[in-house]
Amino acid sequence: MSTDRMMRLTVHRAWRSRSESRLALAGALWLLAAPPLAPAQEPALIEGSGYATTLGSPMELAARLDRILADPALTRAHLGLVVQVAETGEVLYERDGEKLFVPASNTKIVTAAVALDALGPAYRWRTSLVADGDISDGVLNGDLWIVGGGDPQLGRDAVASWPELLGRAGIRRIAGDVIGDDRAFGGPQWGEGWYWHEVFASWAAGVSALQVWPNTVRARLLPGARVGDPARFELTRPGPALPMAIDVRTGAPGSDVRLRYEPPPEGGDVRMTGWIPASDTTNLHLATHHPTLYLLETLGEALADAGIEVEGRIRRVAGAARPINPGWTHIASSDSLGAVVSEMLKQSDNQMAESILRTVGLEETGEGTAAAGLAVVGGVLARWGIEPGAMALSDGSGLSRYNRIAPSAMARLLRAMWRHDEYRVFFTGLPVAAVDGTLRRRLAGTPAEENVRAKTGSLSSARALSGYLADGSGETLVFSLMVNDYDVPGSVAVALEDLIIEQVAMYRRPVEPGWPAFREEER
Repeated sequence: MSTDRMMRLTVHRAWRSRSESRLALAGALWLLAAPPLAPAQEPALIEGSGYATTLGSPMELAARLDRILADPALTRAHLGLVVQVAETGEVLYERDGEKLFVPASNTKIVTAAVALDALGPAYRWRTSLVADGDISDGVLNGDLWIVGGGDPQLGRDAVASWPELLGRAGIRRIAGDVIGDDRAFGGPQWGEGWYWHEVFASWAAGVSALQVWPNTVRARLLPGARVGDPARFELTRPGPALPMAIDVRTGAPGSDVRLRYEPPPEGGDVRMTGWIPASDTTNLHLATHHPTLYLLETLGEALADAGIEVEGRIRRVAGAARPINPGWTHIASSDSLGAVVSEMLKQSDNQMAESILRTVGLEETGEGTAAAGLAVVGGVLARWGIEPGAMALSDGSGLSRYNRIAPSAMARLLRAMWRHDEYRVFFTGLPVAAVDGTLRRRLAGTPAEENVRAKTGSLSSARALSGYLADGSGETLVFSLMVNDYDVPGSVAVALEDLIIEQVAMYRRPVEPGWPAFREEER
């Protein structure tokens, strides 16, 4: 490893200590390849802070950012950066802002903004429990329907509480079937451009109109008695939610875990192949490929525990079902869209994002598919003056490697939301630097602390950070930073990303009378 690389890594390790933040900043700037600023340009330091009070002009800000972007760690990377005044659109800095980048989870910014515009923050999802038949002497003489509306937050505890509702309605036995109706959503449950080997990862669960968040199960692989013997696969919750053909073998003690998921043959199950060490049990957190069956399984267990007998089957609706003649009905309502958007943004929840996208399509076009949702997205973006080629999306979460966004287009969207009626909901839903969400461990002890609200994004060799900050004069700025194809450890990329945002947060200039400042309540 080169001396420069070692020094950069050392700087990054120091970065994690708040008490050493001044050393980290000084070290990082010292490593930059560009010549240092002239003494007259060097800002004064606040005693003990390690940070300049101001960067007093766009030229001074640009000089500082140019130095950071000249860091050898970014030599092979593709990087785009746009910094603008929210009110006027004045560009304070731009580097390759019109180029397209893989945005990773910055895609969720688009999903959230369009959903708030199209549906409003008060929108709620509905899951209906419907008795298709009369109730007499404790018996439902017909089927119990569970009609899904795509609630992205519906949890196991909520589903487990439904038998109590049935008991209150006098239902102690169901003479027919329990039927899960997930037809509100259609099309593939995953996004276009998701990697096949990732679709069993807990963070890449597919979606259904009838689902239990987060659509994941716990499992384990236990080694066989001898090297080469088949491993044993055990679900924490056995059942139909995760059908899989297992061909995993036992490797030598101390060997690496090597697992591979293979697409199913026609009409067959997904195959898991590979090796696990003889010395260890391998714990797995897997996404279910049958969200509706997982919910129905959860409900079936809860009904049995409550002593409610089901004479028929517990099944998913097939094809065009006969009309329901509703008798007793219970509507389970979700949290508001505003609350779900906040959780989705702060935790970067992919399942929620994909459900929101399909809901937008369902409510606006009558078709609950990703394609329909993306069509609505395109229409809203066009209304906001964003060209189709500047935001080309294939999903709502950012897991797709097909997504492309120009930082200038992201800045334009952020400015559109700054003027939007639902700006407050959108703004407060974004992670806060050094406080919460995916930014809770970043930018502490810097001018950006509690002063940046932004969405992170991370895929292999793709990082992004876009959002709002108040400059030193209280003026609202928007920024979008996207980095692709870097060849340094992700931790180094994050350190440089944070350093860039810190410099923007240090910017200050005299504010002309009448300029809107960063709203105090937004802090």
